[in-house]
Amino acid sequence: MENIQAYLFDLDGSVYFGETIAPGALALVSWLRDSGKQVRFVTNNSRHSSAEIAHKLGGMGIEAAAGDIVTATDYMGRYVRERYGLQRVGVAGSPKLNLSLQAAGHEVVPLANQTELDAVVVGLDVDFTYAKLERLSNAIKDGARFIAANADLSHPGESGRKVPETGALVAALEAVSGKRAGFLGKPEPHLFRYALESCGLMQEKAAMIGDNYDTDIIGGKKAGMYTIWLSGLTLSERQDLADKPDADLIVHHLPELYQRLGGN
Repeated sequence: MENIQAYLFDLDGSVYFGETIAPGALALVSWLRDSGKQVRFVTNNSRHSSAEIAHKLGGMGIEAAAGDIVTATDYMGRYVRERYGLQRVGVAGSPKLNLSLQAAGHEVVPLANQTELDAVVVGLDVDFTYAKLERLSNAIKDGARFIAANADLSHPGESGRKVPETGALVAALEAVSGKRAGFLGKPEPHLFRYALESCGLMQEKAAMIGDNYDTDIIGGKKAGMYTIWLSGLTLSERQDLADKPDADLIVHHLPELYQRLGGN
């Protein structure tokens, strides 16, 4: 890891659990920065903006600028524009996701409006309704592009609680429309690319740290980065991991990673 110049952290389940900071997160991030390393946070979160997440991290003691955080929320508008051009979009998601799309030049169509849609964009929507399911699934069936923030069915909350995620809504829309979604978030390469762009680095100079093997580790590896899996497994439990071959380094939690990197 001597050549690693930037460390990219997942957030939910890695740096914090709901409103609780993960043990060792503050010490590790501070030590990396003091050592001259760049730190970024890469999250599939499609409900909150990077500025909101920066505020949350600050309240936990981790100073971060909005530019240090790469979210599916903020980059959805840019991604859709780069890939498909400007679109008439129907959205299931947060107000911040709508603003991201509008800021990139897309027309966000109110779902009560029966205007034909070029694309349907889905993020975490805590106000998802049967009416949205009907409107958007029929738009997809009629030919609208189907774009989702991420495929995660849930993310870890406090006390081991599962918090339903975008993928749960996507599954319903796929079932009704008969069409499959395309995704912006991890393990797809797009958020990793935006994070590396912000660092001004090639992928071999960066490491991805996360708890979700299927998104953080597989995605980071496909993007060409060094990968560090926060497995939650003890040393003895790591002996038989033949089905998890891609992680470059496996640690139990952030305090162990801090020690492995040379912190004290």
